[in-house]
Amino acid sequence: MTQQWTLKGAKEISVVGNGNSKMPGSTFSTDSFSCKVGSKLAKIEGSVCNKCYARRIQTFRKNVDKSWKDNYLKATTMIASNPEKWSDAVAFQIKRIATKTGENYHRWFDSGDLDSVDMLRAIVRACKKTPDIQHWLPTREAKIVKEYRNQYGVEPPNLVIRVSATMVGDKPIKGHALTSTVHLKGQHSYVHLCPAPKQNNNCGSCRACWSTNVPNISYTKH
Repeated sequence: MTQQWTLKGAKEISVVGNGNSKMPGSTFSTDSFSCKVGSKLAKIEGSVCNKCYARRIQTFRKNVDKSWKDNYLKATTMIASNPEKWSDAVAFQIKRIATKTGENYHRWFDSGDLDSVDMLRAIVRACKKTPDIQHWLPTREAKIVKEYRNQYGVEPPNLVIRVSATMVGDKPIKGHALTSTVHLKGQHSYVHLCPAPKQNNNCGSCRACWSTNVPNISYTKH
């Protein structure tokens, strides 16, 4: 029997945000200090995670820090015990926000990153439950993505997983069809340049991050 969700009940499982002023649709955020690869890169000068904006927000805004850490704990705990229920709760919120806003876009990990293959599998399940929503998942966890694909095959067509380069100025990481890079202002960028810096740091009408027709997106380092 399909569970009838309430917003309060779904948020007790994991919280999906209403997005932010920069991008359309909904977002999912977790603790940036729990990033596996990102926490290592944060210590390396010149890496894409050095001076991480999410870490700065968590350091100076304790309410956000608590919220994202709580969401990480909720997600990892529920995915370990009942991944189907987690996927259902998250999909319910994503669909609810899309209906309310008219924006059929969702970003995974506005803060944080994949924690395990099981987490990615649960996310894929949520994407399959929301076929009218276009999902974008940026990640530094290339090994998790590769392991998932080896075990379960390719992700659904409405999920765009972009594997990030590790260092500012690096070329797109090999072995993945959809990627992202970071460049310094004025530095050469690869394929598609994110227009946000010229649009008051907003996506505007651009939806390249969610498009399978854009192999690589390069972001200007803040």
